[in-house]
Formats: sequence, C-alpha cells, structure tokens
Amino acid sequence: MSRRAKPSYSYLSALFLSLAALTEFQEAMAAEEELPAVEVKGKQEQESSINLKAKTSTGSRLGLTNLETPASVETLDAETVKLRGDFSIREAVSRTTGFTDISNLGTGVAYSARGFTGNNSVAQAEDGIRLLVAATTITYPSDSWGYDRFEVLRGPSSVLFGDASVGGIVNSIRKAPSREFSLQGLVSGGTQGAYRLGIGGTAPVGEVAAVRIDASASGGQGHVDDGRYYSHKLMTNFEIKPSDTLKLNFIYDHSDENPMNYTGIPLKNGRIKSELRDENYNVDNAIQEFLDDRLKAKLEWDISDSLKLTNTAYWFNSRRHWRGVELYALGATPNTVDRNTYTEIQHKQRQLGDQTILAGTSELWNHENKWSVGYEVARVDFQYFDNFYLGNDPSSTVDISNSNPGLFQTIDPTLKEFTSKTVQQALFVEDAFHITPDLTLSAGLRQDWIDLDHTATLPYRTTDYNKQFSPFSFRLGATYLFSPNTSLYGQWSQGSDPVSTIVSTRSNNRNFKLTSAEQAEIGIKHVLENRKGEFTVAMYDISKDDILTRDPSNPTQTVQGGKQSSRGIEFSASLLPLDHWRTDFNLAILDAQYDELREGSAGISRAGNTPVDVPERVANAWVFYQQPLWQAGLGARFVGERYSNNANTTKLPGYTVYDANVAWHINKNVTLRGSIRNLTNKLYAAVSYDTEQFLIGESRRAEIRGEFNF
Repeated sequence: MSRRAKPSYSYLSALFLSLAALTEFQEAMAAEEELPAVEVKGKQEQESSINLKAKTSTGSRLGLTNLETPASVETLDAETVKLRGDFSIREAVSRTTGFTDISNLGTGVAYSARGFTGNNSVAQAEDGIRLLVAATTITYPSDSWGYDRFEVLRGPSSVLFGDASVGGIVNSIRKAPSREFSLQGLVSGGTQGAYRLGIGGTAPVGEVAAVRIDASASGGQGHVDDGRYYSHKLMTNFEIKPSDTLKLNFIYDHSDENPMNYTGIPLKNGRIKSELRDENYNVDNAIQEFLDDRLKAKLEWDISDSLKLTNTAYWFNSRRHWRGVELYALGATPNTVDRNTYTEIQHKQRQLGDQTILAGTSELWNHENKWSVGYEVARVDFQYFDNFYLGNDPSSTVDISNSNPGLFQTIDPTLKEFTSKTVQQALFVEDAFHITPDLTLSAGLRQDWIDLDHTATLPYRTTDYNKQFSPFSFRLGATYLFSPNTSLYGQWSQGSDPVSTIVSTRSNNRNFKLTSAEQAEIGIKHVLENRKGEFTVAMYDISKDDILTRDPSNPTQTVQGGKQSSRGIEFSASLLPLDHWRTDFNLAILDAQYDELREGSAGISRAGNTPVDVPERVANAWVFYQQPLWQAGLGARFVGERYSNNANTTKLPGYTVYDANVAWHINKNVTLRGSIRNLTNKLYAAVSYDTEQFLIGESRRAEIRGEFNF
C-alpha cells in the first residue's frame, strides 16, 4: 500500500448510509415523544473522572472497587472521554494522572509513567489480555471507539500481567453486548481535513443471545505537509447466555491503521526552528501500515454464588510495515536538510493463548476471604524483516521545504532476518483477607516461565540460540476503610522488565536476564459526601536493578549492573463544587534518575541524570459547565521539560496546551459538539525521535461532530 493510498470508500459509504438511516429513525422517534429536561440532565452530567466506587479488573481479579484496591487505579469512562473531545486512546490516557504520550513511528502507541518509558516498561492490554511486545512496538488498540472504559494502573503490575509493566498498564475494556437494543453513531469533520465516522449497536438474537458491532473510520491531512493518515476498524461480539450462571462470548476484530509518516524535524543548536513547524522530510512513497485481526472465545461460569470460573482462548495476528527515511540534520549548504537511515521493516506476529481463572469468596477462620488462582499460556510466532542487516545506508539532501521529497531507496533488499518462537506460561494467585470489616490484607504472587527460540535466517547479524526466563512477581498490600467513602492503603510489590523486548531479543543480548524492580507505595482515597467529588493521593518509591551499563573496569563491554529509580507524589481530584460545575484535576511530581549508568567506550557516568522522555512534572485540568441542553469545557495539559539523551545535553522544553469544547443537546438522541485542540496554537515538541530531532505536537485544530444515541 503506497503512501498516497486512500481509505476504502465502500466502507465509508456504508457508514454514511447507516448514519443517514439512523438520523431518519431519530426524527421519527422525536415526533412521538419529548424528553423531560430532568432526564437529559441526568444523562449528560458526568460526575467523576476517577470512579473510585467502580469495580476494577486491572488492579485486582477479586472484584474489588478502586477504593478497596491497594494500588493506584484510575477508571476513565467513555462518557468522560467524549466530554473532553478525545478520539484516540492515547489522547484519553495522557489526561490521566502521571501518564504522558511518547508514541512515535517506531513504537506505535507508547507511554511514560512513574519515570519509566515505552512498551518494555508500560504495558497495554484489552479486556485483561496482552499481545506480547515485539521490537518495542504495540499498535492495537489505538482508537477509542467501541470501548466502555480505560483502566489505568500505575506502578508495577507484573503480578497481574507479567513482565514489561514496571511503570504501569493501560487496560482497554470494550463495550459488551446487551439484549436491550441500542444504537450509537458519530459523524465528525474539521480543519486539517480531519474526519471520523463511527457506528455501533447491540441487539438481542433469538431467546438467549445478543450481538454487538462497532465500526469506525477516520483520517485527515495531518498537521504537517504530506501528513495524511487514515484507519478503519471493525469490532464484533456475539454473546450466548443459556442460563443465569453461564455466559459465552465470541469476538472477532479487524483493524487497518495507517498513521502519519512523520519522524519530526532537525534542531538548530538544540533548538526548534519555528519556520520548520509544518515540514515533513519523509519520502513521497513512505509506508506505515498496521493490520490486526483478533479472535477470542470467553466462557464465564458461576459455579455457585461464591465460585466463578473464567476461561479465555484467543488468537491474535499482527502485520506491520514501515518504509521511509527516518533521520534528518540541517545540511552544510544553507537551506538544505541531509537525510539518512532509509529503513524498511516488516513484522509478522501471531499469538495463540489461553487464560483460566477460578475465583471465589469464602470464610476463613470466620473472616471473609476473597481469592483467585489462574494459569495462562501463550505462544508467539514472530518473523522480522529489514533492509539494514549489512549496515549499508543511502543518504540524500533536499531543500529545507522538501519540495521534491523523492522516493524510497535502498542498497540491500528487504529480507527476513530472523524468526522466533516464544512460549510463556504463568501461574498466579491473589487473596484478600478481611481481618476486620474495615481492615483487609491482600497478597498476589505470580511465577512465569518463558522459553525463547531464536532462529537466524540471514548469517549477517544474528545466530541461533535458546533462552529461558523465570521471573517471580508479588504484591503485598493492606487497605483500611475509615468509612465507606475513605480508604488508606499501602503496598510493596516486585516486578520485572526485559533489557530488550523478549520476543525479538537479538543474539547480542541473549546472555542477559530480566531486570527486577521493587515499589513501595502508600496512599489515601476519598469520596466526598453527597456525591460532590472524589480525590486520591499516592506516594511511591520504585527502583529497578540490572539495567544495561558499561563495565567500569572494561568500558568496551556491556554488562548488567546499572540501576534507575523514581520517587514521587500524585494527586487527582474530580469535584462538583456548585450545581452544574465540575472540575477535574491531576498532578504528578517525581524525581527520576539513573543511580548507576555508564555509556560509551569511555564508560562516562550518567548517574543522577534523568531518563529520556521522562517529564518530572505533569498536570491536567478540566473545568466543565453543564446544563440540560448544553455544556462547555476548558482544559489544560501541562508536560514538564524532558531530555532526548541520557547525557541530558538536549532538552525538550515543557509546554502547556489548552483545549475547549461546547456541546448542544438537540434532543435526547442527538448532540452537536464543537471542539478546538491546542487553542493557542502552541509550538511544542511532543516527543524526541533522536537526540537532535523532535516530533512537533499538533497545531490548532477545530472540529464539529454529531453524536447519535438511541
């Protein structure tokens, strides 16, 4: 698929026709009845962005609420995402406490949290099931359409989800089928050629079944030259419930995503040249395409009132393709840019797995005890293709406006470099024991066994090898309820991260073990009286050992023995101080550093420096005014300064971006919403791609959309 390929117009036409029919249906319904104002108000006024009373499947598998869980868990519901005008999951998650979006062309979707970065430290899952990371990349899910909520767990989550999750995890929970008919639609358009279409609904099937289908398409010209992007997605869920105690779900999803082919602009003396804001120095036929197919079958059996069995079998298939020139520098000749690293990469990744969990509630020594035990196994077959196995790389020079971008070129053909087979098994248990009705002690243990077979298909850069890992994780916690609305908690946990992605570990890293991390955390969570709001405060200290460093006695050798740490405080609040007013606010302050790290053949110490792409100050704020017939909101997102190298010699300045939106509820079924992103048109660096190359954040963009709900 070339860079200039267009989205499927038959797919878009189907969406348009569905939405047109939906609108006609709405008009017929509106002719029959009017919605009393009080009902509109009840539906439209959202009360919290934290949801402490909501049950979490991410912080625990014991059916605990966020208030009861001894960890920092935040539940972001779809209505709040809509209220803020966010579309992508990463837009929504980057407004939660302490999370920042560091996605780029090479990582897909990636985050920074609690001082740790990327898909080897901050995990992602859908309905509690992870696609294992290959080559630091995760590309699905990315679009928020079709999801009910997003649960964010901050800090090590290895005891629940395995390795590569020391910084936290984002768990996207999809909308479930219902036997009560409903239909939702979305039509959106705006500046920069942005458009988005979505339709989703659920309906009964026969006497014991229900189906839910969600489809979406989006695209635009992007905020830089030749920055076209588009995607479309289909999510299906068929549910059979033959009895009150047994439920079966069968899921098929397909996604085709083509993000913007953009890797930023070169700096001049470490600074952003504002006149390059809209430039894109990639070639004309660049490709970035991610195809994902997913099949899942899930059984939930309530064996008794106090015992439940859940089994999930799944198959994932991801195909990724990149082609372009990635690195740029200002040329020696005035008004030119030198380009290098002409890269073509392909991934073919298939994962087959099964997860079984038995959970129950019982009495132990006359005290309530909740427990769960589970086993999961996953096999990943991975094929990796590239064109840089011999290190031959062409270069080119273009004028500073890239008026003639040229085509992709390569010296070496793109070939399969290696394949790998990874089998990961895990046994996990969790328990929450109520010493008193107010004091609960909890524990979680997980033992993983990982077997990796790496097979070289080219003799140039890799060799065959086999490697085993057996990480052990735990979390010990206590929660004390001062009242039904206030909890004090503490926890001590241990997790692990790989030094490089396990599935795609190169032979030069085959002798390294996983890193290990420990966290201590205390916090308080409180729900205000009369539903006037919620707030949380958390303090933590995380240290990660055995990161890669240079041998102090022989700096030419890379060894394990480095260390990094992070400590901080987080505050979040969602308040309703006056009728119709709502304020959401969160703040994260941290101190992240390398305690022991040496780089380069000289073994230069980076101790005390801040890791790359880690802001030590992050804050978000939203103020909403909500009436039965309309609502308005103003938001701010602040990200502190970051560094693009471990030497901390190049800095990404901090920034604050403002967003605004207003909505008019035409009737109970139709809402018209307008939004402006980056209200002041702030020029800022969103993330670094290289030490002297930054990705520029999105410029001002206005959108208007129609939302339909029946």
